[in-house]
Amino acid sequence: MSRRWSVVAALLTVGALGIAGCIPPPPAPPAALSPLPIDITHAVGVTSATFTDTTRPTAGLDAYPGSPVRQLPTTIWYPADGGGPFPLVVFAHGYGVTPSYYSSLLSRIAAAGYVVAAPTYPLLSGEPAGPTETVDWGQLFPDTWFVTSRVLELSASGGGPLGGLIDPNRIAVAGHSDGADIAFGDGYQPFRLDWRVRAVVAFAADLGSLGSYQQNGRPILHVLSEDDEYNPYANAIAWDRSTLQEPKHALSLRNASHAPPFTDAGDPHFALVVKVTVAFLDSTLKAHPEAMTAASTYVAAHASLAALE
Repeated sequence: MSRRWSVVAALLTVGALGIAGCIPPPPAPPAALSPLPIDITHAVGVTSATFTDTTRPTAGLDAYPGSPVRQLPTTIWYPADGGGPFPLVVFAHGYGVTPSYYSSLLSRIAAAGYVVAAPTYPLLSGEPAGPTETVDWGQLFPDTWFVTSRVLELSASGGGPLGGLIDPNRIAVAGHSDGADIAFGDGYQPFRLDWRVRAVVAFAADLGSLGSYQQNGRPILHVLSEDDEYNPYANAIAWDRSTLQEPKHALSLRNASHAPPFTDAGDPHFALVVKVTVAFLDSTLKAHPEAMTAASTYVAAHASLAALE
């Protein structure tokens, strides 16, 4: 699921630009942050908005004629009991699903003190046509930038449930499967990255299949399933170990498959995924590096489920 002809074409284009010396330099590493409170469980609210980008079209597919605009229905989970401002996590879903598929995971991240915004990507989701991971693939990165900007504007406006709720200097992008590929591009790939992003969380993807990688000091948490039916674990972890640069963390889930550890609260790995993901976000967005030390201890105590490196 991680390889596509559109990605190959994009990499050829990037390669040609590189020969010409046109690849932009990486953004500067993110500046240090002051600590925010952690280890608080918040009540969670859910809201939704549809953001429309009138500057880019949606391609036609099968019987769908396409559209001159891109509509991005977005579900937002947020701490609803006061406090803040909180960091923002923009979440990219996988192939043929919508954000509701991940509601158990995303609501728990929000309960830890994060605003989580999850767009429904045109065509990749199967709405309004598809699903497809080839047609309009290159548009999914500017979709992510666009939703990030619109959510920040909702917070800056001061109105509604998100008014004043987001700290614009504390942004991570996360995703599952094809969404992990989107998150990786948003964090590290020339012409796809968003300089506002401080950290990346990638669930269940073979990042080495994506080609270009521009190390820029932004930390990454890559969660891999040993029995992933779409992304062979041996290839994925070998690339992480040989290519990913610090700061990095790889969480290997023992005897786990592609989706349940991230979507099913009854899966034995689910609680561990939540704990390590929140610890990584606390470390990178709330300036508590000791959170990942505690997560390492927790994973070591659950060695039958996972290993963290």
